[in-house]
Amino acid sequence: MKILIITNLENDCSEEDIWIAKSFEKDGHYVLLENKYFSPKLDSMFDIFIKRYSWIEDINQFSVGGSESDYETRIVQKNLPRINFDGKFDNQGKHYLSRLYAKGYPVVPTISSLNDLQKLSEYDTFLLKPVNGYSGFGIIEASADKVISLWNEDYVIQPKIKFDSEVQFYFIGSKFQFAQIFKPKKLNSHENALRYHPSKMEISIASVFANLNGTNFNGVQRIDFLKNGNQLLLSELEDDSPYMAIESLSENEREKFINNFKQMTYEYMKNLHREDEDQTSI
Repeated sequence: MKILIITNLENDCSEEDIWIAKSFEKDGHYVLLENKYFSPKLDSMFDIFIKRYSWIEDINQFSVGGSESDYETRIVQKNLPRINFDGKFDNQGKHYLSRLYAKGYPVVPTISSLNDLQKLSEYDTFLLKPVNGYSGFGIIEASADKVISLWNEDYVIQPKIKFDSEVQFYFIGSKFQFAQIFKPKKLNSHENALRYHPSKMEISIASVFANLNGTNFNGVQRIDFLKNGNQLLLSELEDDSPYMAIESLSENEREKFINNFKQMTYEYMKNLHREDEDQTSI
């Protein structure tokens, strides 16, 4: 099998994608690591496309309204075999947070319109978060008055709330794998990640969000929460190209996670071949 992994070898988070690539190669597959601006000519040369951590790391290169490369559109329109391309949430921008909040899910209070600002009247400091932002880049802290003058459709609005720590739950498809906690908060480098052993209730809460993508979702999901005491509030449902921080796992745990990732990929390809065979026999 020929596998193309979309990543960014120039950032500090590419090591885990290199581990994944080498593990696929040990299974006898050809693997190429490419950035997100790869040539369309490669579309017809690979059996499957795996989207991984392709984000830029230099904040000076970040643009709130910046346009993505067109590889995602190409791969989806051609209906090519793919992993982590079909998420319903972070892949579509952060407006999902305001929709989930409005529906009563345990989410950090989020609104997408100044018309809803009264819903957050108990707060006095707010964060304007870029709809297409990541890793805290581009966030503006402001008072209610400033929010009114600064907000535009490129941002969602959240109150600045107190929390003890951040907890991330990692899923392959909808199957829980492990969790990590960051105290007092997550750093961009994930260097303060500690293994977290969640309660059954906490796994159940995280699973509610993981299952929103459907049981047939192909890829990794990272469900992020702000934790204050025993309360978890969703801060991000990363179903697009989540950094997995598996370097903080033990070697055995990391190998188990990568093997589960590969197994998900192989089962996905088997199901596609089975569907093709069924169509041919009709």
